[in-house]
Amino acid sequence: MPVSGYDPEDLDDTLSNLLAERDPSNWLSDEEIREWENGASPVELLDEEDIHDLLRNDAAATEEGDSAS
Repeated sequence: MPVSGYDPEDLDDTLSNLLAERDPSNWLSDEEIREWENGASPVELLDEEDIHDLLRNDAAATEEGDSAS
């Protein structure tokens, strides 16, 4: 699912990292997790709402970390 304003390759890397840091079953089915673990692009597996949710959660975590400094 392409997301406007993001380089697809950068977005793919970012989403892979975010999924690896969290429980991917919150966003992916068991079959999709297997596909992702075998190299499928999270950009293709996630719907737009899930992509925005992951990015929003990452931004919130980053802001919390910045304010704790």
